[in-house]
Amino acid sequence: MDRAARLDSLHRTHDTRPPSPELRVALLGGVDRANAMKRAATLRLHSTLAAEARLSTARRRSALTAATCRRDAWLSRLTATLAHHRRAAVALLDQRNAYSQ
Repeated sequence: MDRAARLDSLHRTHDTRPPSPELRVALLGGVDRANAMKRAATLRLHSTLAAEARLSTARRRSALTAATCRRDAWLSRLTATLAHHRRAAVALLDQRNAYSQ
């Protein structure tokens, strides 16, 4: 069983206080590996949410006329959500590249 699965199992079967941060880091292979896994998981989350926002934006835009697109509040919110998740993903990629150099 890999370390992430053991950590998941520990969280699911632990019926008292959750394990200490030190133990969680040790199970994941050290601080650097734990941070890399956290960044990778966060990047996947933002990528998935950006893809969903992009699809929703395209669907909403296709249902509107050119004139109504400019003043549609829902489309504006979807566009802002997409921009947020893209910025977050780019920041995580920049951070990963900075750590790898």
